[in-house]
Amino acid sequence: MRRPTTARLLAPAIAVLCAATLGLGWWEGRRHGERADGPAVPVVRVAARDGRALVEEAIRLYAAGQFPRACDRLSRAADGDPSSASRRAAAGSCFEGWGWQALTEGRPDEATLLFRQGLAETPEAPALLKGLGLAAVHAGRPEDALGPLERAVRGEPDTHVRLLLAHLYDRRDDPDRAIAHLRALLARDPGDDRARRLLDKVERERRAETGFQRDVTPRFLVKYRAARDAETRRALGRALEAAADHVGGALGWVPPERLTVVLYEREQWEDVTRVHGWATGLFDGKIRLPLGPALPPAGELQPLVLHEVAHAAIHHLSRGRAPRWLHEGLAQALEGATADPMLRVPGSPTLAGIEALVTDADALRARAGYDIAHWIVRDLLDRGGLGGMRELLGRLGAGDALADAMPRVYGLRLAEIESQWRRLLGG
Repeated sequence: MRRPTTARLLAPAIAVLCAATLGLGWWEGRRHGERADGPAVPVVRVAARDGRALVEEAIRLYAAGQFPRACDRLSRAADGDPSSASRRAAAGSCFEGWGWQALTEGRPDEATLLFRQGLAETPEAPALLKGLGLAAVHAGRPEDALGPLERAVRGEPDTHVRLLLAHLYDRRDDPDRAIAHLRALLARDPGDDRARRLLDKVERERRAETGFQRDVTPRFLVKYRAARDAETRRALGRALEAAADHVGGALGWVPPERLTVVLYEREQWEDVTRVHGWATGLFDGKIRLPLGPALPPAGELQPLVLHEVAHAAIHHLSRGRAPRWLHEGLAQALEGATADPMLRVPGSPTLAGIEALVTDADALRARAGYDIAHWIVRDLLDRGGLGGMRELLGRLGAGDALADAMPRVYGLRLAEIESQWRRLLGG
């Protein structure tokens, strides 16, 4: 029986962090107004279109959630008095609120344009720079987030921005910059447990990877100890590129940047990852594999690599919002594992229960969770094919809850599908 290949997924930490920061930014952008879908208020018709009247009208429109018209009025008021910093700031804040609305509704490209319009009014406003950086992350362009976020944190110390920058630099394999941001954050807030845990993790990795060499392929950066021979490295590079072709073709996925793959000896692997003993691979923004100097046979290597590359694709397409059972079930399907059509499960399994099983420390319970997750994903593939799965991941990535996405993709409410699964799995 093949052992579970991923103990836990740490990459969603970035998505959780983005969501938390997004929520704060949304509050900052809307603290003076009501929800965008609230009742509209009558527009005040101003006879003399002076700047003051435009501002007063804009305030009413903004409070009603009518961002396009409010921002138009404020921009015109600012253009009418170019020397007024307060009017420029008001126009920038309007585009900020509009941008946060677009971002929370899953439109990061639109949010990017709006934050840029706000920055045209107030070029170094930290809240607008933060919004621009987060929009880039949510659009799958993390490399475009670094510049705005660095400018934001220079203008205004922000623990959320520093923590996000640390995560981004960690994923880009730049531990020195990640550590610098984490230490600056902890100097201001020594009790921040998230920063403390991430700093400990990044420092462990840096110690373990001292002296590692690097190979670069079209879609991967591979780090390893110097003892590996050239043919072994080439074989791994071929396996990784073949996995990216297979997973990318199945899910319509193109990596937004090179994925880092780190090869550890078993002792290093255990020290760095701190995962359950049954794990044979990990994706946490990087693919980490406990492979010695010699690679396993191709028949074992290819499924292992496919599984972890699949996790990277699922994370990217769902923006870190896919549940673990979906991650593990789909990764097994993409690696070519065979689901047991006669699988039976005692009791009344639920998705929450399966979610707990796939991360259980006990290898047998975790294996059971993987088997059920694989069976469920195979059922979803039978219902909607890979096209349906791509749509499901895309809807999750756009911010839909699973319960909202399922009926749109499969035509049945989640509760109905779960009921069918329980009847079939219970025999």
